[in-house]
Amino acid sequence: MRGVTVPVAAAARSTRAGGRGGRQGRGEAPEWAKPPGGRGRQRRRDDGAREKRTSGGERESVEKRASAAPREEREVRARESLRAVSSARGTFDDACRGTTTLFDDARKVTPAETLRYEREGHTCIRNAVDAMDMIPMVRACTSEIMARRLEAYRHRVSVLCPGVDANALRDVEEAKRALTKHSQEEVGFLQTFNLHRDEGSAARDFIMSKRFAKIAADLMGCEKARIYQSCVFVKEAGMAETNWHSDLNMVPLDTNEFITLWIPLRSLDEEDAALHFASRSHRDFALPYWRTLQGMEDLESRGYEIETYEELDLGDLTAHHGWTLHWSPPQPEDSAPRYALSICYFADGARRMRTENLRRVPHDEDEWSYDAWLREIKPGHAARHPEIPIVWG
Repeated sequence: MRGVTVPVAAAARSTRAGGRGGRQGRGEAPEWAKPPGGRGRQRRRDDGAREKRTSGGERESVEKRASAAPREEREVRARESLRAVSSARGTFDDACRGTTTLFDDARKVTPAETLRYEREGHTCIRNAVDAMDMIPMVRACTSEIMARRLEAYRHRVSVLCPGVDANALRDVEEAKRALTKHSQEEVGFLQTFNLHRDEGSAARDFIMSKRFAKIAADLMGCEKARIYQSCVFVKEAGMAETNWHSDLNMVPLDTNEFITLWIPLRSLDEEDAALHFASRSHRDFALPYWRTLQGMEDLESRGYEIETYEELDLGDLTAHHGWTLHWSPPQPEDSAPRYALSICYFADGARRMRTENLRRVPHDEDEWSYDAWLREIKPGHAARHPEIPIVWG
């Protein structure tokens, strides 16, 4: 294990408030957060394969496919498929939907990894999947990234440029021009949401795999785990840092049992933009009282130790608690894009958040993940729905 310690300030350059997209201040509450009836390199731990670039012709063809099947149409198809498991009385078969893809000889989480996750709020699972077994998953995810590139840029515009109609943007270049003109900050990443909800996606069975779900359940210490969101994050060469944030600030669930697995889709060396964690920040009781995230500008004075995991190989993953603060540096100008699949889980039994007593407005950056099911679950009721299925247990 190789470790190096440098000043925390080097990792705390991002002082803007907000979620991953970094919008300032409290602002307008998302609909789900309004009251009922209202209108309203740091320390490194050492506990690849580069993706192949498609030709211009391949890129053009996948972007045409994306134009022919916009997000709204795919969401409708996915929703209809999910509704097929519901009965006329509004109930549904809540059996485990996890797949056996990649599940043979599943990697067991060690006591040391579990203890580190519990104490520090993050851990690294080396060789979670054999590198050769990862190749079909990488191909499936990267194909979807290319096909949905315009969709990802539209999402960035919707987050960083609130006054712009993102759905009216016709191509990636037009979206880039909108970001240059209207955004007050640089683009830090692109997101492709919830491939696991699209039964036509080749990535679906990999993301729903019990192998990943069991790792999440073991670290949370729960019998049953539900999948909340999947997201492929892309940092193209030259993209900016990702702001300090914690994932649960954007989740309308009343729970502390929430975990994110972050799975690189190629090997990462020390120059790539891996995640950096503020150790033990998931235990900081003061965090919910912050009206903004400005307190993150002085992480060193709060006693955090900033850690990252060095040189992740294909098949390695990191896991972090939903309240753990994390950050990612810019992707170097002369590098290949950094692709990573993020899968979020929560322990079965969590309830939809009651909103009347919120101390701060939750971020709505991930609204694309909950807008289709949130309205069907009343505040305070158990989060049970076909779109957030059990995948382990």
